[in-house]
Amino acid sequence: MIDHKSTVRKKMKRLLKKNYAVNETAPWDAAKKILFYLNNTNIKKIALYWPMQYELDTRPLIKLLLEKNINISLPSILSNQIKFLNWNLDDTLVFDKLKFYHPKKNAIQTIPNIVIVPMLAFDKQGFRLGYGKGFYDKFYENNKKIFYIGYGYDFQEVDKLPLKHYDLKFDAVITNSFIKNFN
Repeated sequence: MIDHKSTVRKKMKRLLKKNYAVNETAPWDAAKKILFYLNNTNIKKIALYWPMQYELDTRPLIKLLLEKNINISLPSILSNQIKFLNWNLDDTLVFDKLKFYHPKKNAIQTIPNIVIVPMLAFDKQGFRLGYGKGFYDKFYENNKKIFYIGYGYDFQEVDKLPLKHYDLKFDAVITNSFIKNFN
């Protein structure tokens, strides 16, 4: 086990930058796995992220979910907390100081059935390593009944992450090559 989260973050950022474009079909492969995973469910509200830097691109997934008439919400940081705001294809996105795109602040806030979460890494127990701001961890702490799916590349899996009691634990992780359940 690696001692410090910052060490793992640096390593995973380098790995993502090096490998994110190796498999051009990875975003579509993962998107199809999400639809397969959600098949025969009545989920109508899903929160996910607009991709930034070297994250697995969610735009193919957004396209497929909208075709299924599933309501999409994207994260926004309001009063130092993550909130999920409704978003439609014709809505403008805003690029903010945290360097990610989100709906306009006046968009309707929603509580999703499922949150699809970005990550730098995840371990074999289903714990997530994020970017270090703790926004998803804080949301998870107060919303544990929501279903959380990690979304990333297969190479982001590690054996074990250093943990804190508040760290988000995924219900499932879906990558370009596999689906793993953790509950």
